[in-house]
Amino acid sequence: MFKRSLAVIFSLVLLFPLIGQTTIRLAGWPGNPTEEAAMKKMIDNFNSKNRDIVVVWEPSPGDHNQAMKTRLAGGTAADLFYLDVSIFEEFAKTGALLPLDAYLRDFPLNDYAQSLRDAFSYNSRIYGIAKDFSTLSVIYNKEIFRRAGVAEPRAGWTWNDFRTTALALKAKSIVPSILEADFNRWIPFVQSFGGRVVDERMNIALGETKAVSGLRFAANLVLRDQVAVRSSDVGAGWEGEAFGQEKVAMIMSGPWSVGFVRDNYPNVYKNIGVIEMPRNEQSATMIYTVAWVINKQTANRAAALRVLKYLVSEGQEIFVREAGVLGSSSTVAARDTDPLKAPFYRGAAYGTPWRIRTPSGLFSRANDEIGSRLQDVYAKKITIDQAVQQIVANYESWVE
Repeated sequence: MFKRSLAVIFSLVLLFPLIGQTTIRLAGWPGNPTEEAAMKKMIDNFNSKNRDIVVVWEPSPGDHNQAMKTRLAGGTAADLFYLDVSIFEEFAKTGALLPLDAYLRDFPLNDYAQSLRDAFSYNSRIYGIAKDFSTLSVIYNKEIFRRAGVAEPRAGWTWNDFRTTALALKAKSIVPSILEADFNRWIPFVQSFGGRVVDERMNIALGETKAVSGLRFAANLVLRDQVAVRSSDVGAGWEGEAFGQEKVAMIMSGPWSVGFVRDNYPNVYKNIGVIEMPRNEQSATMIYTVAWVINKQTANRAAALRVLKYLVSEGQEIFVREAGVLGSSSTVAARDTDPLKAPFYRGAAYGTPWRIRTPSGLFSRANDEIGSRLQDVYAKKITIDQAVQQIVANYESWVE
């Protein structure tokens, strides 16, 4: 009887911390297998150290941004969720996000670059903390270059150097590179040639001479020189897979592709080289970042804030190490000594966040419309000059 009573008491002691335990739901888009494994490790680490909060990962099926809009409207959204910099302002304007300023007085905000703080600020208030970030560099296969007898890229190379290298690879029956028909991958060409996407008044500027020069150069890589293709053109689902399967010699991609190749194609990973993006008039790359934001409707604000602070500190360090992305916290970045990431980190000094300012705060439709016209350029339905004309003529209606 005494032993049975002890067993009951012991069971109650084990269960007691679960009484009143708070569940915090996280939502985002599902990543590649490497990123999903990193997410699991990050969450498991938190749950193993905290008995009063349990974190649950709920990746959104389909379109994450649309799913969040629907769930926020219906009162069923997760407590914390991913918000990409490209669509941040659209969400911030609705009042659906919790302003964080008052809750971050003991948080080292200065660990985050001003550009990353600004990326998730609206009307002088902070609504999100960058979970990590990435830039674009050129990732190349040293062994393919060696077998082809083509010299590897060298620091300080130009877009003309890139073209010459790609043509040399093509001459050896090698598919040189990937250039997707996604607008954000064409922006570095615009900016490297001295152009801009919008002007100071947020009017479309892609019709300006320098911007058109950059777009024409990119289009010529695809159509005239035939040294750049989409991943689907070589039977791959995305650029990292195309590179890992050695279907192309180079990709313009982020550190996520390096992590993916490391985990899935170790023999190819041994031959990876990474170099900063080519330049023309100036250096240019993209800065991709996603914030953790808190649903203003959460019933568990204190717990959600605790989880947020973990996700962008200790949790970020785990995710950066495992997924191959870059630390948005300078403390985390300082501990990241992977030499392959160095070119990506250097790009942060001159990169542009993937966020196009518009008077309405809306850009998603414009992004889709521009991408559709780039697809038409690939399909030779229109020229790049015709695409630019259509974009300039219709842009204002796309951002209303």
